[in-house]
Amino acid sequence: MGLGGAILRDIIAFKRSGLLEGYRRIVEIGAQQIEDKMIGSPALDEIVTLFGAAKPDLVPIGSPTVGPNSPPGRLLWSALGFRSQSIDIEGGDICLDLNAGVTPEPLRGAFDLAINAGTTEHIANQGNAFAVIHDLTRVGGMMYHRVPASGHIDHGFFGYQPKFFHRLASANDYDMVHFAIKVDGDFAPPAYLRGKFLPDKMLRTHLVVALVRKAAGKFVTPTDA
Repeated sequence: MGLGGAILRDIIAFKRSGLLEGYRRIVEIGAQQIEDKMIGSPALDEIVTLFGAAKPDLVPIGSPTVGPNSPPGRLLWSALGFRSQSIDIEGGDICLDLNAGVTPEPLRGAFDLAINAGTTEHIANQGNAFAVIHDLTRVGGMMYHRVPASGHIDHGFFGYQPKFFHRLASANDYDMVHFAIKVDGDFAPPAYLRGKFLPDKMLRTHLVVALVRKAAGKFVTPTDA
């Protein structure tokens, strides 16, 4: 899972609007790594200036995607003054299977900001994954989702509809403070997915959603009734 320049621009916007006031602890949903395009992004200079921080020492790996040697996301968060941990089935600070795991009691409500940037679409048990995110986030904290919507037919298990996040927010009394549909461009399906009923190219989009938890209740799975 990669952190790119677009995430920096969202964090900059949240900071300037006052949404991150008092935020100190971040949890990554899936251990994140920093993409080369973030390292070279003007937004990196902008965000360290905004936070009054020193620019982190990040070394690009010369790849358009993240690889084993890409810098971990914690280097960015610590440079900005946050304390961060990551949840993952392997390679995270906290080992937890989002398909079936339960949020450990000491971590319930422990985080100001949960970042889901390319993780939950890989989880078969969606209800449990979003319940874990809910439980990790304190009342007044934010859940940030950057997830595939349409056209990502060779990535993960799921693409998300806008309705899902609106119903999720309604069921759990979240305040939707940001919502956007972003166009990623055309995608040529891999050979194993091509057939007489699939086009040679399709448009890919993703959703960017920020939800603020307002109540201390248990997670409620949304319904499409």
